[in-house]
Amino acid sequence: MTVEAKVRAYRKGDEIYSAGAPAGMLLKVCSGAVILFQLLEDGRRQIIDFASPGEILHFEFDGTLDHFAEALTDAELVEFNAEDVLAERDLAEFVFEQMRARLQRERAHITMLGRKSAAERLAEFLILASERLSTDLGELDLPMTRQQIADYTGLTLETVSRLFSKWTRERRLTRIGPRVYRIEGVLAA
Repeated sequence: MTVEAKVRAYRKGDEIYSAGAPAGMLLKVCSGAVILFQLLEDGRRQIIDFASPGEILHFEFDGTLDHFAEALTDAELVEFNAEDVLAERDLAEFVFEQMRARLQRERAHITMLGRKSAAERLAEFLILASERLSTDLGELDLPMTRQQIADYTGLTLETVSRLFSKWTRERRLTRIGPRVYRIEGVLAA
């Protein structure tokens, strides 16, 4: 059996899907990055994860989606029918490995939100983003705005900006490009 796939291109800021959209198609990031988020009743966003190349956006095989996805950068995604993917053993194993990795990240995210200080949250985010969005550990091409970082870490925009400024003054974080930073030392200390 051959699994049919469609490649779709998205521009930075494009909505990929919204909560309530029908499930059934699995989306894998080929290039770029995508944020996954939920909207609260008052309009605030909680970013629940971000996906980088090689990662699947959601694992709903039927029903409707419970979150939104937006292109964080220009991105290409490949779309597969979920039933076709599950019928192929190698692809099904890939999906289950992706699920396992997402669950680990979500447990770490819950712990970060519930138990860590503001500095620990931001430091953990920067290290995670460096590992998942950049090529060199310690150098970070950060496509997220400070507001998006706040929405991921559960902090206010002011707290995120204050910590960035503090760490830059202390030379723990060095800006080396418009959105590129180098982590120079221990951040949360």
